[in-house]
Amino acid sequence: MLRGTRSTPVASFVLLVLAASPLSLSGCGYRPLPLSEGNSSAGGVSPGQRGASTRLAVMAIRNDSPEPWLDRILTDALRREMEARGALRLVNDPADADLVLRGRVRPLQIQSKSFSSFVAALEYAVTLELELEVVRASGDIVRLDSGMLSETDIYLASADIEVTRTHKLEALRRLSDILASRVADTIELMERPIEVSEDGA
Repeated sequence: MLRGTRSTPVASFVLLVLAASPLSLSGCGYRPLPLSEGNSSAGGVSPGQRGASTRLAVMAIRNDSPEPWLDRILTDALRREMEARGALRLVNDPADADLVLRGRVRPLQIQSKSFSSFVAALEYAVTLELELEVVRASGDIVRLDSGMLSETDIYLASADIEVTRTHKLEALRRLSDILASRVADTIELMERPIEVSEDGA
């Protein structure tokens, strides 16, 4: 038969401390952090965007090149790069944006770069060129410098047409990432306050 246990003064003191701990912590201002404040996944906002002030909408880029899916590759590269910038916060609705990025892919320029002894091209150079503009909430339009929206890369040719096509697609992905980084740099500079010295210079 089990005997009833009798609490000792020490055990009673420990139980009293444990019961009072949550109350004392809450009284001192300590409380569990809400999900919306402590979890970066709340609301779909990435850590880099939590303190962002400029809302940016990236519209689907129009594809005027014969390369299928290039518009999607480039649009994804732009959005991915913008998400990585702490000063920018992506929004889906242009009506909610401070800035709207839009534009098109110009027709690709492809040139043979090197040849074999059989006069077959071994390498090709592909140039990706964009026309982009930023629309402010005020309605003002800023056309981005065309000089920084063009870049060239080299890809290898192959007797297998599909292999050559794969190499070209990889080059276009690299170029999309490069141009997306330049565009993000430009937009960040556009929205960065200009520091003015005390003498107004």
